[in-house]
Amino acid sequence: MAPSFPRSARIVQLCPAPPRRDERICVAFPAWAHRVTAPVLPHRGLDLFERVVLGLCHAGVREPDLIAARINLHVRLCAHILDHAVHHGLLDRQGELTEQGRRALRTGGVAEETSWSVRYVFQSPEAGGDLWPRTAERLVDAHVTWRAPGRAGLQLGTTGHPDHVEAAIVDTADAGTEAAAPVRPRPEQIIEVARLDRDAREARRVREFERGQGLAPVARPGETADARPGPGGDRPPDLKRIAFIDAPEPVLVVGFATADGSGELVAHDPFGVGSSAMFGELLDRCLHDGGPLAERIRGVTRTKAERAERTYRQADATARAHVESVLVAEFGASVRSDEDAFDLMTEVDLAVMLGDQAGALERVVHATHRLYEELFRRLARGFPVPVGSVRALASTRALNRSVIEEAAHGIGFQAVPRLFDQDLCKAARDLEAGKDMLLKDAGALALVAAHRNAEHPLHRLAARRPDLLSALAALGTMRNRVSHGGRDPSAAQDAKWCRELAALAVPELIPLH
Repeated sequence: MAPSFPRSARIVQLCPAPPRRDERICVAFPAWAHRVTAPVLPHRGLDLFERVVLGLCHAGVREPDLIAARINLHVRLCAHILDHAVHHGLLDRQGELTEQGRRALRTGGVAEETSWSVRYVFQSPEAGGDLWPRTAERLVDAHVTWRAPGRAGLQLGTTGHPDHVEAAIVDTADAGTEAAAPVRPRPEQIIEVARLDRDAREARRVREFERGQGLAPVARPGETADARPGPGGDRPPDLKRIAFIDAPEPVLVVGFATADGSGELVAHDPFGVGSSAMFGELLDRCLHDGGPLAERIRGVTRTKAERAERTYRQADATARAHVESVLVAEFGASVRSDEDAFDLMTEVDLAVMLGDQAGALERVVHATHRLYEELFRRLARGFPVPVGSVRALASTRALNRSVIEEAAHGIGFQAVPRLFDQDLCKAARDLEAGKDMLLKDAGALALVAAHRNAEHPLHRLAARRPDLLSALAALGTMRNRVSHGGRDPSAAQDAKWCRELAALAVPELIPLH
């Protein structure tokens, strides 16, 4: 039977509140606070010479004389730094970085001898007695202004600038004023919690440095930040030194959650280190169980999502108005009369405005491809080639290819890629049946139709861009690549290339509308 938990437990606040008052949720959840002698597993910072030498070893330069020549230090000093790194487990005997060495190079710190301090660890009655992966030096009472069943009023700010918030108290069974003590955590669990707490705070310092310097993250901030206590980790200190000082104290720990830009719930770490998967799981259970807290969570996330949607629609409307003015200036007011051309060209320009954001290039490529597909369909319908004529010209596969190549070269195109080597008879039958043809089939028919017709729009396109057919084949290849390959370093250049190609089609599309 699980230990009962008193509703009258003191409320403690171990981290500051998020500043966004209208979008935050305050929750006080139960925990047993164990005051123990816990290990502190500190890291010392690497000095400049150590970091440079480890970096060179990581790059494959591992001999003292080669290192000394590169960084202008005495070879004996370089040899001493290498020996010191091997002694502390940062390098192996071959001079290659160990896992500990890679971690030290990334974080700028290395483990020192364990020290000990009196700290609190927190055991969750809501999670089957698991420990929260954090420690605290002391318990800080929250400023409680009023208290009622299931909720409490807190003042988070100063007296001169009060910030009042209502905290929802996660309810637990209450068998009376006396609460049965929980089973004490094992020493191994306390050591693991100390390690997780150290790693999470270290990861936060690294991320704060990276943000301050404008650097991209070199690794995920924390495999450890949201990890749960368990076996493993650093070499354990002496378990016999773990001691429980007082009886466990029931407390209600204040935690905060906010909604992100898309309305998703973000569970901030109740101990002040980033976010917390364990707190997030607790909130998920509260959502599942229903009640006032669940309604409050849904209300905040829904409000944030609706606000984000309104902001997006306003930004989209502004961007579309700007794009429309650009397209009218570039192609004339008649571009508005052709919905297909206007919408597709608008999609191209809106996606180009997104820069290198995920999915932007894919939108540009697909819209450009659809523009040319629509152009060649209109050309095939506007300048039809009878099935009988095609049958007489292309009675065999070899003649089929020869007819298409001769037509393309006669129009003025430089090369005819395999994309346009299609069955002309089948394409002509599909045209007569009113089917929507693919770009390659409609393109093959349009080439044949333009060969003996000097007024055909393809002559103007060939004069402006003789490599158009090759460009369309490259566009098809790019379309497949961005659909399956994700982001690309050349996305900005590719988007600009697609935009130029799309702009070439629009003046020919509008008269065919």
